[in-house]
Amino acid sequence: MIRGLDRPQRELAELIASVSERAWSAGWLAGVEFELWAAMRSEPGGAWPLSLMPGERERLMRASEECGGWIVFDAEREETFIPVAEWVARYASWSDSAEVQVTRSPAERL
Repeated sequence: MIRGLDRPQRELAELIASVSERAWSAGWLAGVEFELWAAMRSEPGGAWPLSLMPGERERLMRASEECGGWIVFDAEREETFIPVAEWVARYASWSDSAEVQVTRSPAERL
């Protein structure tokens, strides 16, 4: 549900869901917001497990910049906007987690 989001936030949520659907056949795969942020920040064609299609990286970056944050999925509120400073802290905590470290080399974590 995308209620409560303004137009730029809604566009970012729809883009995240679209990439999730294309890559995993899931409208919003659990944790996709973290995987997409990492893929978006990595070098095009890099070693990150998710390969973005041509133009997706730029559209994600532009949408995030336009709305000033990122979209996460909350079990109660569903698609939820958070400001970039809060998102960066949340992402840093995720990327430092033991589970991610097992699956990602230090060079791949951002």
